[in-house]
Amino acid sequence: MKYYSLLFISSIIFLGCKQEQKVQDPELADILKRNTIVIKGSDTELPMVKDLANLFRKDNSQITIDISGGGSSVGIEALINNETDIANSSREIKASEIARAKLNGVNPTPIMFSVDALAIITNSKLGIDSLSTEHLMQIFSGEITNWKSVGGPDLPIVIYGRDSLSGTYSYLKDKFIRAPYSANMKQLHGNAEIVTAVQKDLAGIGYAGAGFLMDENGKPNGSIWAMPIYLKGSSAYSPYEISAVKKGDYVLTRPLYQYINGKPRTQIFDFIMTELTLRGQELIKTHGYFPINDYQTEINKLNGL
Repeated sequence: MKYYSLLFISSIIFLGCKQEQKVQDPELADILKRNTIVIKGSDTELPMVKDLANLFRKDNSQITIDISGGGSSVGIEALINNETDIANSSREIKASEIARAKLNGVNPTPIMFSVDALAIITNSKLGIDSLSTEHLMQIFSGEITNWKSVGGPDLPIVIYGRDSLSGTYSYLKDKFIRAPYSANMKQLHGNAEIVTAVQKDLAGIGYAGAGFLMDENGKPNGSIWAMPIYLKGSSAYSPYEISAVKKGDYVLTRPLYQYINGKPRTQIFDFIMTELTLRGQELIKTHGYFPINDYQTEINKLNGL
């Protein structure tokens, strides 16, 4: 009888240990216990967020920040599956993604921390001064295939873009092209690759965050033309025109997002608040992006900041 009692007690202790281990073993629980913040997603945001992380760690050296890119969809998918603390995204999360997240017990909460003027870029020697939003739709959908159709040289247009995991790919298609991309679009892996390809191709056109058009001195890259864009019947504006971006007159102005699960825990809250401080917003400007406006600040406050 004593033997069976000991066996029963041992079984309880063993099962208790297994149950405790089950709570402690999942990756996210381990991340929460360590002083680590995991950030995944947008390639557009990647260099800027790396620098913001370095700024944060000057006063928080005990915290490790693990940052990777791959595209906005990669970050959002990781958030849905509880595999990241912060999802960088250059597009808004989709309703279908929110629904999937909630099935996993995740409540995606948006934070706007920067503003991007998405640039339509060509080789600076192409010789076209501006394009309309209608031209963009026709070029990127493959309806217009030669530069002479929009006042340029007699050259077949070569389109460079991102793959479907990119938030910028989705943003431009959904907001402005409103049609499938041309089947001839060359899909590259990041903003920097698109900029390099257009630099080398007189007939090329692509898109990139304005921050990727700056040289090491923070000046616009002279071999790339950031195309002024206009709505039919209105003036053309460049992504380099600060006032036009702030007012929204430059039509490809967009907020840059970070999504978190619900209200931010201490380390994540502190990191995001560093991004939103004057120091953080000034650092953002050095990357060619813009600080958030008062309206976006109020939305962030409603989301717990």
